[in-house]
Amino acid sequence: MEVVISLFLFALAIGYVEYRFRAIRRDTDKEQSGAFDFFATKEELKKAVKELKEQADADRLAADERMESIEQKAFYAAEEKKKEEVKKQQAPVEDPDPSVVYFKWPADDGTFVDAQRQRFQTEDTYYMFRLDDSRTKAEFTFVTMSETQLSKANNSSKKYIERACSFVNAKSTKYSCTPGKAHLDRGRWVVDLKARIEYK
Repeated sequence: MEVVISLFLFALAIGYVEYRFRAIRRDTDKEQSGAFDFFATKEELKKAVKELKEQADADRLAADERMESIEQKAFYAAEEKKKEEVKKQQAPVEDPDPSVVYFKWPADDGTFVDAQRQRFQTEDTYYMFRLDDSRTKAEFTFVTMSETQLSKANNSSKKYIERACSFVNAKSTKYSCTPGKAHLDRGRWVVDLKARIEYK
């Protein structure tokens, strides 16, 4: 809008110059005065053009700054939105049940190291333990969050499954699990009864 106004003012200045030239031509009896008016008009025109140029430059700079400000605000808004999405994905929906903990997979001897327990289920945890009131005994089940995670466990079942579970039927993408039992002994959960996985 400022640029349009500047152009309009420039057109008015040009019209004024033409008017002054016509007045000089008509006033032949006052050559000296006419010459003076010509030079005065020329100086006025120079001044008007300079002012218009300065105004146009200022308008262009202001427009560039506004555009840069808009782009920066949009960028920062997008970055904040990304951060919020990450927080939502990482934050639990509600406080976890303190009696429920998760483990990745059993050690080579089939035990779970208590120090490696986790409060939340992730794509890296495969076992959910529900502790009793004494926190020294627990029932546990094999749990996965996705078919990809289950496929990984099935492909390496000796590591992820067979140390703490028995299974029936051919492995597939659907299953149910009957809980197993374990007790805490010197910082390790020892499996007393393996969980039973039934593929469907």
